[in-house]
Amino acid sequence: MRNRPMTWAERQVLIRFAIFSLIFALVLPLFHIAPVKAASQKTFEAATSQNLDTLDPAAYTGTTSSETIQQINEGLYRYNAKNKIVPGMVTGTPKVNKAKTVYTFTLRKAKWQNGQAVTAQDFVYGIRRKVSPKYASSMSDILKNGKAVRLNQKPATALGVKAINAHTLQITLEHPVPYIKQFFTNSHFMPVNEKFAKKVGKKFGTAAKYTLSNGPFILKGWNGTNDSWVLQKSPTYYDKQAIKINKVNVQVVKETSTAMNLFDDGELDYTTIPDNNVQKYQHSKYLHQTTTPTIGYLSMNIQRTKTANSHLRRALALAVDKKKLTHNLLQDGSQPLNGLIPTGLATDPSNGKDYRQETGQLLTYDPKQAKSEWRKAQSELKTKHIALELLSADTSQAKSIAEFLQSQLQNHLQGLTINVKAIPVAQRIQFEQDGNYDLAFGTYVPDYADPMALLFMYGSDQKLNFSHYKNQSYDTYLDNINGKYAADSAQRFKTMQSAEKQLLDDAATAPIYQAGFSYLLSNRFNGFGVTPFGQWAQFRYLTPKK
Repeated sequence: MRNRPMTWAERQVLIRFAIFSLIFALVLPLFHIAPVKAASQKTFEAATSQNLDTLDPAAYTGTTSSETIQQINEGLYRYNAKNKIVPGMVTGTPKVNKAKTVYTFTLRKAKWQNGQAVTAQDFVYGIRRKVSPKYASSMSDILKNGKAVRLNQKPATALGVKAINAHTLQITLEHPVPYIKQFFTNSHFMPVNEKFAKKVGKKFGTAAKYTLSNGPFILKGWNGTNDSWVLQKSPTYYDKQAIKINKVNVQVVKETSTAMNLFDDGELDYTTIPDNNVQKYQHSKYLHQTTTPTIGYLSMNIQRTKTANSHLRRALALAVDKKKLTHNLLQDGSQPLNGLIPTGLATDPSNGKDYRQETGQLLTYDPKQAKSEWRKAQSELKTKHIALELLSADTSQAKSIAEFLQSQLQNHLQGLTINVKAIPVAQRIQFEQDGNYDLAFGTYVPDYADPMALLFMYGSDQKLNFSHYKNQSYDTYLDNINGKYAADSAQRFKTMQSAEKQLLDDAATAPIYQAGFSYLLSNRFNGFGVTPFGQWAQFRYLTPKK
C-alpha cells in the first residue's frame, strides 16, 4: 500500500521541528563548560585539592591553608589586583634609618572580627610566636636576633620587633634586605590577637570558631576536619566597601575528573586543572595558564641507611626523564628543572641575567651516569637489590607523578624497587619532618624573589630541612649570604651559586620540574587573580559581572 501525501499542516509541523532541532544543536555546545548554576550573583564557587591543616599563621604547612590565611587576614603588605605590592595594614611610608636596618611603620586603624582594635602589639605577638623555638621559623633570621631566639639562645623579647605605641610598629633587621616589603606579604607574618589566642590555647587555628580575622573575609563552616568551608565578607574590615562579593564557597575535590565534571555542570566558578587534562580545554575561553616559581622535587632522607649513600642519591636524581614528565604527563606549562632555583625567580645584579641561566644546569637527566652511580651504591651497600618507599600526597596529580617517578627509577636502575604510598599532604609533611620516610615527592612555593627563599631550607638547623642534610660548608655559605655579604650584592650572588652547587653535588634533594599553573574560571566575575609566588587565588578583587 502506498503512503498518502503529507498534508500542509503536517509539513509545517515537520519544518518547525527541523528548525528547533537545528537551533538546539547549534546552541547546545555553547553551554558546554559554561557555569550557569551558581546560587547567587555575589557567591563565588571554588574548589581546592587540599584540606586545611591549620589556620594558625605560625603552624601551617599546606598551600590551601596559606591561601586561606591570606583571604581572612591582612598583614603589613599585600598584592593588589595587578600583583603589585601595596600597603596592607601599613599606612604612609615607613621611616627607615640610614643603614636600612630599622623600619618604623604606622598602622591604619582597623578591627578584628570581634570588634577589637588591631594594634602593633598584635604584630609583635604574631611574629614572636612564629620565631619561638616551638615553630622555629628560619625565615625570621633576617630579624635582629631572629636566629638566636628560634634556637632558644635568647628570649623572645630580644627579637627585633616592638610596639612603640598602639599604631606604631618598629622592626629591626640583622642586615639590609632589598625585598623587605615582599617578605612581609607572607602568610607567616600576619598579626595574631594575643588575648584571643591565649584564651583558646592549643585549639587556635584548628577550626573556624578558634580563628580570628582582620582581613576582608571571615571563615565559616570549618570544624577542623571537613571538606568544605565558607569565606564570608567581613562586616568589620576597614575597607569592606571595596569587597564586592558576599561569600566564597570552597570545597575540597582531590580527583581532577570530579572537579572537571563539577565545572562543566556549572557547580564551580574556579578549579585548578593539573596534568594532561588541560588538553580537553585547550581552545576554551575558560582555561587560563601561567608559570610559577613553584618547584616539584624528590626529597631523600639522609638519616636512613640506604639514602644516606651519596651514590644512591645521585643515581636517583639522574635517572628521571624530566622532559617526558612535563611534556607527556603534565602538559600544563611545567618545565624540567635542573637546579633548586627556578627560572624567573632572580637575576644576577651585575648583568641582569636570569639566575638559572647564569648558574647553569645541575643534576640533569643522565641515565648512563645514573647507572654508574647505581653500581657504586650497590657496591658500597653490599647488595644488588634495594627497596625504597616513596611518599606522595593523595591528590590525583601527586599520585600520577609518584607513579611516573616509580617507573623511571625502576626502569633505569635494575634491582631497585620503589613502593609508592599516597597519604594526605599534612601527614606526608609530618613524616618528612620526623625523618620517617625514604623518599618523598613534594612541591614548594618560594615566598619571595630571592634564591635564599629555597636555599635556606637545607641549613642544618632548619625545620624545613626534610632531607636532614648536614654540611658545615653549606651552613657557612648561608651564614655569609645573610651576614658577611648581605650588603655586597655581587659577592652574595656568587655565594648563593656556590651554595646551590654544593647542595646538588651532594644530591641532598633532586629538583624535578618548575610548575605551570592551569585553572578553569567561569565568566561570571571580573577581578580574579593568582599571586606571583605560587598557586594562591585572590578572591578579594572579585566583582560580579552585570
